[in-house]
Amino acid sequence: MSVSERDKITKDTEGLNALLDEDLKKDQELREEAEPKNKRRMIRCSGRHFRPIILSLFALLLLLPQLMLAQIEGSVSLGTRYSDNVFQLSDYDLQRFDEAHPDFAFVETSDDLSLLANVDLGYKFRYKWWNFTPSVSATISQNVKNQDKSRRDALVRMRVDRYYWNFTALYGYYPYTYVREYRDTDGTGYMEQYTYARDLYRGDLNLRPFTNTSMRLHGSYEVYRYNEFFTEFDSEATTWGASIRHNFPYFGIEAGYYYKVLDNSGNIVDPLEDASYESNEYNGVLVMKKMLLDNDKPKGATWQPSLEIGYEQRYFQGTDDWYGGREDTIYNLRGTLSFDLSKALNLKLDYTHIYRNIDSPSASVRRLKEYGENRLGAALSYKF
Repeated sequence: MSVSERDKITKDTEGLNALLDEDLKKDQELREEAEPKNKRRMIRCSGRHFRPIILSLFALLLLLPQLMLAQIEGSVSLGTRYSDNVFQLSDYDLQRFDEAHPDFAFVETSDDLSLLANVDLGYKFRYKWWNFTPSVSATISQNVKNQDKSRRDALVRMRVDRYYWNFTALYGYYPYTYVREYRDTDGTGYMEQYTYARDLYRGDLNLRPFTNTSMRLHGSYEVYRYNEFFTEFDSEATTWGASIRHNFPYFGIEAGYYYKVLDNSGNIVDPLEDASYESNEYNGVLVMKKMLLDNDKPKGATWQPSLEIGYEQRYFQGTDDWYGGREDTIYNLRGTLSFDLSKALNLKLDYTHIYRNIDSPSASVRRLKEYGENRLGAALSYKF
């Protein structure tokens, strides 16, 4: 082999080695660049430690509505009520209605049946040693014949419980109550609907000083707003009262007294026509202990009778022929049978008698304002 050929082979070998060295150098650089990337991937992999926390939070969000629903309590009830004198007409007015007097054209029937539906929802929660229960209630009453007597009412409540006492504050909204029709003597001169809206603000404090004894302190404020034909009857009413209840082995008794002042003196034109009044109301309740419907089933359905009586005296403040010297005495009697068919299902049957007696120097007032009414009711409710 000649010298020139050896030199050529040597140069080729050196060139190949240079290429190999360059490839190795690039390989090393690639490995060095890859190391930080591998480290970053390791850092990202450490996020797996947070996955249980994220999954737990996600599960909590999914369960939160169910947890809230678990604390929601309420009831749904459907019922019916029959009244034999739905407009609370006096015997004299009932006679005129039977004779088709034109002033009673608004009466479809003197008796009527109403269908009732009520929904009550409450949410219980606890803060330290306090238990709170905000709740709402809505009631619909639909009359079958005299449909103008139908109503839509709502209540919003807040109850606070401690060991031996609880306090409930509520607001009631009664947007439409239709009483009957009267002649608008100082306006249109025609028979017009006598309706009003009522706002109720009420508070009740229940105390349990002894194991079987409880007391209730009551206060309420009401605002009555009449329609455009009878604005002179717009009024405000304040009621204060108290009751006490004691449970004996087989029954419980309750007695209460309430003092009410209704004032509409700020809305009348003639002071003689003041319809304001003061009233004293007394009531008593007798509640029997729950008893088994079937003694062979200790955990079966139970029934519980109760009887309530009420007596109210109203003293009117006006001095005209209509209100002067007038005293209304209102008697109430109510009997109830309550059946707990299960822990959630209840059936209630009741009978109510109302009678208003009028003591007045005016024979017209006595003839037109005295009335009696009987009511029969039934309601089925489901608690959840």
